[in-house]
Amino acid sequence: MLILHRYLLREGLAASGMTLLVLLGVVSALFLAELLAEAAQGQLPGASVLLLLLLRMPEAVMMVAPLALLTGMLLALGRLHEQSEMTVVRSAGLGFAACFRALGLLVVGWALLLLLVSGWLAPLAVERTGSLMAEAARQAIIGGLQPGRFEHFDRGGLTVYVGAVDGADGRLQNILIQHDDPDEPEVLSAAAGRIWLDAADGSRYLSLLSGYQVRHGPDPAAGAVREMRFARNDIRLPPPELGDFAQPEMAIPLPQLWPPASPAERREWHWRLAPPLAALILGTLAVPLAYRSPRQGRWSSVVLALGLYLVYSNAIQAGLVMMEQRAAGSGPGLWPIHAVLLFAVAWLWLYRQRRW
Repeated sequence: MLILHRYLLREGLAASGMTLLVLLGVVSALFLAELLAEAAQGQLPGASVLLLLLLRMPEAVMMVAPLALLTGMLLALGRLHEQSEMTVVRSAGLGFAACFRALGLLVVGWALLLLLVSGWLAPLAVERTGSLMAEAARQAIIGGLQPGRFEHFDRGGLTVYVGAVDGADGRLQNILIQHDDPDEPEVLSAAAGRIWLDAADGSRYLSLLSGYQVRHGPDPAAGAVREMRFARNDIRLPPPELGDFAQPEMAIPLPQLWPPASPAERREWHWRLAPPLAALILGTLAVPLAYRSPRQGRWSSVVLALGLYLVYSNAIQAGLVMMEQRAAGSGPGLWPIHAVLLFAVAWLWLYRQRRW
C-alpha cells in the first residue's frame, strides 16, 4: 500500500469515527430524555435506564453510521482538495480510481461492521430489552397495588383495592376486585391474599383467601345475582403491554429472516440490509462529491450530502411504510431506492474520472 493510500485511509477513518461519536452523542441524548420521561411516569424502573440506553446503541448506530461515513469522508477529502494536496496527486500522474482505492477498504469495512450490528447485535439488544421491559411491567403490576387505593389494570377492565400490605411477607389484606365484563360483571372480596409467580409460563397470579364472589348480568335488577363463598380463588393478572418489543421478527438474526415466512419478516429483512447498503453507496458517493477547486469552501458539499441523505433515508422509511400497509409477500421492496442512488453514484464517478 502506498504512503498516500495509508494517509487517505487514516484521515478518512479519523474523520468518520469522530463524526460517528458526535452523532451518537446527539442520538443518545434524545434516547436518554425519552427513557427518563418514561421512568418519571412509572413505566420503567429508574435503575434500568442506563442499561436500556446501552441496549439502544445498536439502533442508534444503524441510524447514524451511514451519515457519519459520508460526512467524515467529505470533511477529510474536502480538506485535501482545499489545500491543493489532490492537485499534487493529479500532477504526479496517479489515476482517479488508483488514488482512492484504499478508501474502498474503509467503506467495505464500515459496511461489514454495520451488517454485524444490524444482523446480530440489534436482535440481541431487542430481545434483552423486551425481557427487561416485560419484567419491569410485571413489577409495575405488583408495585401498583398500593394500600388504600383503587388500581386499574388491563385497560380499566380490572380494578383492585388492597386495604393493607404486610411488609414482612407481602401478604395482602382486605382485598376488593371488580371485573368490568359487559356480559357478566363480578365483584370479589377477600380477607387476605398474596401474589405468586407461575414458574411454568412466568404469569403472575393473585390468590384470594376466604372470600366471596358476586356475579350478575348486565342489569343486576333484571337478572339473578349469584353469590359464592370460596376458600381460595386464583386470579391471573393481565400480561404486560410490551408495545414494539412484542414483534418477534425484530429479535430474529438476519440469516433466519431469509426466506421470509411472513410480510413482516420480509419488511424486517429489507430494513436490516438498508444500513450496510447505505454505507456502501454513500461512502462511494463521498469520493466524487468531495471534489472542489482549491479556493472553494468545503461546507457546500456537506450541505448537499445532508440533503441527499435526508431524501434517501426518508425514501427508505416511506418504502417500509408502504411494505407494511400492503403486507405483500413479494415485490421489489427497497431495491429500487438503492438502485436509483447507485446509478447516480456510478454516473458521478464516471464524470469525475473523465475530468481527473
